[in-house]
Amino acid sequence: DQLHDGYIFFQRATLPKHRVIMDSLAISEKQLGFGKKIGQIGKGQKTIIKGQVIDQTNNAPVPFATLILKNEEIYRVADKNGYYQLPVDKRIEQGSSVEISSLGFETSQVLFKKLNIKTYLKPKFEELKEVVVTGYLSPATVLKKAISRKKTNHPIEPFNFYRYGRVLVNKNDRDELDLELITKDYDQGYLSPYVITQRVEQIKWNKNNNPKKYKYSSQFFSYRQNAIRYANILHKRKYKKFKLEFIGSNNEVEDGLYVISFQTERNKWSYTNRGYPTKYFGRVYIDKVNFAIVKVVENWETLLREEEIEKHLKRHGHHYQNIVQTTIKEENICYFEDILNDGKYYATRYFNRSYDETIDKDNKRENGVLEMDSHLFDFQLKDIEEIEYEFSEKEHTVLNRVEFDKTYWDSFLKQFAQKQKQ
Repeated sequence: DQLHDGYIFFQRATLPKHRVIMDSLAISEKQLGFGKKIGQIGKGQKTIIKGQVIDQTNNAPVPFATLILKNEEIYRVADKNGYYQLPVDKRIEQGSSVEISSLGFETSQVLFKKLNIKTYLKPKFEELKEVVVTGYLSPATVLKKAISRKKTNHPIEPFNFYRYGRVLVNKNDRDELDLELITKDYDQGYLSPYVITQRVEQIKWNKNNNPKKYKYSSQFFSYRQNAIRYANILHKRKYKKFKLEFIGSNNEVEDGLYVISFQTERNKWSYTNRGYPTKYFGRVYIDKVNFAIVKVVENWETLLREEEIEKHLKRHGHHYQNIVQTTIKEENICYFEDILNDGKYYATRYFNRSYDETIDKDNKRENGVLEMDSHLFDFQLKDIEEIEYEFSEKEHTVLNRVEFDKTYWDSFLKQFAQKQKQ
């Protein structure tokens, strides 16, 4: 249940020419031979199809790749060898597509009817560009400088902002909660240890099959979302214990950024922020001019057996009773921009997705997904409203403190869609 990896560098090498184009990815004839079609499933039947996600460049498996059929409410994560299982029933239509993704690879959209036993992903980062390293520009020194400039490049004084958040909770391939809301938030600055506090302003229920369970916005937006505040890779001392590398990006927009990959072998809370053994790794994007942190991607990939579950997760109660194996995958992405043109880079988006799959002693599988996407806007630096943290009386964060306003949401979502296109 552990992964050992690395790189081999060739001074002069060329990639083989690919002769067949399939699913928008270049696949060699040899690879194509491995890609037998998955048989069509008759309407009304229900079965499990199995496949594997493969690195296009070297035929190596892609561990813990994410597979999503959004419209069908199906989420899956491949195992450490890239193998996955997808449930198939009458909900799968001819036009359904599967989104397959993994950190460091280009996301692929594949029509379900064209899904192969082996699906190939194209690396996005691992084609390392030639990096000119001067006397002080190593990954560690760049990261050290970015960390030392957090006070200069990022807000440390209190401010308000508004958040448009969308929350999705999926249990065993059925959406249990689909919620959109607007909150007004209070942040005491990125060096403050206190969580962001908020007040619910607008609400839009798309689905809520468990109203007794989902009552407060703080159930979703009080997690450790801001990497500058919480991620140990950006701690002034702990970053030294991480394996760091410069990597090249194929995205021209990122030409003005240092992209640093990180990974740690230290499997403790003080480095991974998790109370159980996990692989913790990701990317830090840093502006080459002012060393501002503009994006942080964090990933946790976990496979625990029965004895590890008993040791590390027994405090979670009934959820892990009789469980012999659990797979956990978490993704957290933070985006930062100088949106006020004052030299301060504020978080403008938080995206988090966590997937949990368990197998019990009767070989029964259950899975769940929590997905939260927050867009932050209308930052206020003057006349700051302090929103107090609520311990028991959670008046501000009660989801039903406001009623659905159709006129507001029609206007807001139209404007939001236009901004996304820009």
